[in-house]
Amino acid sequence: MSSEKLKPLEAGDPKKVGGYRLLARLGAGGMGRVYLGRSKGGRPVAVKVIHPHLAEDAQFRRRFEAEVAAVRRVGGIHTVQVVDARADADPPWLVTEYIAGPSLHEAVGEHGAFSAAAVAGLGAGLAEGLMAIHERGVVHRDLKPGNVLLAQDGPRIIDFGIARALDATSQTTRTSVVGTPGFMSPEQLRGREVGPASDVFCLAAVLAFAATGRRPFGEGPIEALGYRVVNEEPDLTGVPEPLLPLIASGLEKDPADRPGLDVFLERCSALAEGGDAPLPEPVSTMIATRVAETEVLAPPPQDAPGNGRRFPPLGRRRLPVAAAAVAVVLLVAFAAWAIEDDRNAPAISKAGATPSQTPTSPAPAPQPSEIASTTDSATPTPTPSSDPTRKAFEKISAGDCLDAYERPSGEWSRSKPRAVGCGRSDAYLKVWKVIDGDLGCNRHGADLDGELWWSYGKEPNEITLCVQRQFHTGDCFLATKGEEKNSVAISNTDLMTSWPCGAGSAPGEYDFVLRITAFTSGACPQGGRRVHWEVRGRTLCARIV
Repeated sequence: MSSEKLKPLEAGDPKKVGGYRLLARLGAGGMGRVYLGRSKGGRPVAVKVIHPHLAEDAQFRRRFEAEVAAVRRVGGIHTVQVVDARADADPPWLVTEYIAGPSLHEAVGEHGAFSAAAVAGLGAGLAEGLMAIHERGVVHRDLKPGNVLLAQDGPRIIDFGIARALDATSQTTRTSVVGTPGFMSPEQLRGREVGPASDVFCLAAVLAFAATGRRPFGEGPIEALGYRVVNEEPDLTGVPEPLLPLIASGLEKDPADRPGLDVFLERCSALAEGGDAPLPEPVSTMIATRVAETEVLAPPPQDAPGNGRRFPPLGRRRLPVAAAAVAVVLLVAFAAWAIEDDRNAPAISKAGATPSQTPTSPAPAPQPSEIASTTDSATPTPTPSSDPTRKAFEKISAGDCLDAYERPSGEWSRSKPRAVGCGRSDAYLKVWKVIDGDLGCNRHGADLDGELWWSYGKEPNEITLCVQRQFHTGDCFLATKGEEKNSVAISNTDLMTSWPCGAGSAPGEYDFVLRITAFTSGACPQGGRRVHWEVRGRTLCARIV
């Protein structure tokens, strides 16, 4: 339950609820006041006492009783566990485990946006928690920064006060508009049926807040926020590039266009792969302070069989996350459409090696005849043993993923290949074969298979990487107009492109920016600005931006 700053009890506050002694005030919400309490065994707990005027409402009592039943079904690493509850008490109350740490809203409000690594670790933890909630047939419906607590051992999702069981007989599930403006999904605001995809939208909005320090749909009156959520695109300026496609796809207006929580868990875990996710130092200090304050008021019991674990050491300054949500410092977050490293190395095209192009004005891909004449007149080619570009090609093996893509100019975005984790959002290509020459890269014999080659050198020392595009939900690529009216045409080269989804228009000779909504063995949603193609025996679903 919420861990706001501890405040002393006031004269009108109860001293005990059920068998739980109250120690301090934690805060208040729409349903009631929350206290820090202590169980008979000495454990700190959060006690929510329902407002008297609500307790007098028979309909609310029934709703509260249903809430308690729903919450008791939920269990998971990143959710807060129910300890006890009495729906028939006067007033009703609910007791959960106490999390000694600030809310995400409080932490970002006081200390600013989180790093890309910390946001990735947060996203993995929250996705795992929501998956546990959904497995019990419950939709949270109000995931927001204030309902995410930052503890020493990972984030926690709290406040299931408006969660509803996915029960077809429940009219409130289908028609109630409940949630927090600015983080609610479009279908919530429209009063339409709400399912797990609504929590995905909320999750993406929460991660955007953590990454930028502001709400993705801005501030203002409830009506204005609601209008923007339903009709306007979110402001994702400042979201780190590795997280941008994932968060943008989670904020799609149509629930069918949003990825599942498994995609969030996989992508965030991959981005955070390799270690603990460091929180900003002031936030770590906030957590340690809350733990210390709690231990003063409710000292942890001595370790004994059945007493469970004690609080972690106060000196810890990093936030460990569960195995499925480990995190690592991202060394660099770059704009994938603009940055090119190793600018002094020879620029590589699919056809072979060429001299460097001017970084600020990429030239069209050279023709083979141009390559031959340029190479003949250039400085003698380094021997294979001293050529850094060749060494980079020799390091690549089948199964590696590369952070390169096709530019509108016809060149690869990098001058030489670099392997990255295949789960990363910038893993655009996967190498399925390394050969001499380029004649062995066509394995499907299809017009559209999303596969090309990347070669370097000249016979007999030519090295070729056979690559295929990795289709990540939320990524955007370029396409042209088809021969038929209002049709969209793509080629294998088009599938290798990447372009910012929020760029507004397609560059050069291209006509469309397409956002990937799914790469599936099933069918794609139809209608609107949606298009689809068969690629490698599966269906690539996209929507015109």
